[in-house]
Amino acid sequence: MSSARSAWLLHAVTWTVLTGACSPADQAAPPQSVGERLSGDASGYRKVTRPGMFRFPADHGPHPEYKHEWWYLTGQVENADGRRFGFQFTIFREAISPRPVQSASRWATNQIYLAHVAVTDVAGKRYLSDERYARGALELAGASAEPFRVWLEDWELSGAPGREGELATRVVAAGEQFGFDLEIRNARPPVAHGDRGLSAKGAEDNASYYYSYTRLEAEGAIRIDGESFHVNGSAWFDHEWSSSVLQAHQAGWDWFSLQLSNGTDLMAFRLRHKTDSERDFYNGTVVDPSGGTTVLSSGQIDMQAREYWTSDRTGVRYPTHWRLSVPDLGLELFTEPLLHDQEFAHSFRYWEGAVRVRGRHDGEPVEGRGYLELAGYAANGQR
Repeated sequence: MSSARSAWLLHAVTWTVLTGACSPADQAAPPQSVGERLSGDASGYRKVTRPGMFRFPADHGPHPEYKHEWWYLTGQVENADGRRFGFQFTIFREAISPRPVQSASRWATNQIYLAHVAVTDVAGKRYLSDERYARGALELAGASAEPFRVWLEDWELSGAPGREGELATRVVAAGEQFGFDLEIRNARPPVAHGDRGLSAKGAEDNASYYYSYTRLEAEGAIRIDGESFHVNGSAWFDHEWSSSVLQAHQAGWDWFSLQLSNGTDLMAFRLRHKTDSERDFYNGTVVDPSGGTTVLSSGQIDMQAREYWTSDRTGVRYPTHWRLSVPDLGLELFTEPLLHDQEFAHSFRYWEGAVRVRGRHDGEPVEGRGYLELAGYAANGQR
């Protein structure tokens, strides 16, 4: 996935936060071109220009010298009766100036935070979501490495600092209709995407630093309308930062995080060209059961949409069923959503949902679970 995610979502709400509005619904932005929203000046910010070696626990924390950053956790869990839920917890950070604000005011900050949370209740056929944003001041929102904590008001991801390669955290978010309180622990080491953590986002000089925990254990409680369910299952954690933006010709992205029954994990994304699909940019990483990685380039990944779903709420049409193949590795996978309506429709509109997987790997049948993100489909004329 692109560092565009944080920039696109944060850019339109920054002015609302700074002027003190209390709800994004009060000044909801209409669908706009992702490319237009990402056009902006990144001068003065640090750039991603060469591979880097991640240092933990320090790199779990914020990187304020870069313009955009996010911490992203998704997963699928179920209770003892097999009732399944998907969950999403994302906190975005954006610097609105390259240097800290020089002011005596306790409200002064050059950092804005935005949080998105959601639960997919498969049996209840409901997708519930919420959004908050705040200044990075007065403890309203922020991030730290030791102890590890990323928060916006009382929504937070936090834990002990942890040694090299460890991640043990608690994620908590609560709204009126839903909430979750889950303990998360890594089942395999972190994965550095791309070239030692430098994840390319196009043929030109555009990249981010990007690592993931692709297979985490999750246990705790999901709450729906006052009813609590004890659940356990698996999760996926992404952390990414950059000062880059989408290139002018890129309309949006399709991004997969998949966990297969044979122990293989797959991250793959496509950055869509506005007018020429032959110029779409692909990238990805395959993680084997031992934690070893294979980096995938554009020529190795094929993504084909198979079915579409149109939102009654917004009228946006999303490709929700996919065939994803990596012929060099004998991978052919088919994904379908646990629910069609997993559209996040707040300040921005995108589709972010739990999916099931079936297919073949090296000639053997596999199943799996994961998440799919579809961005940039709300703008008129974009495919």
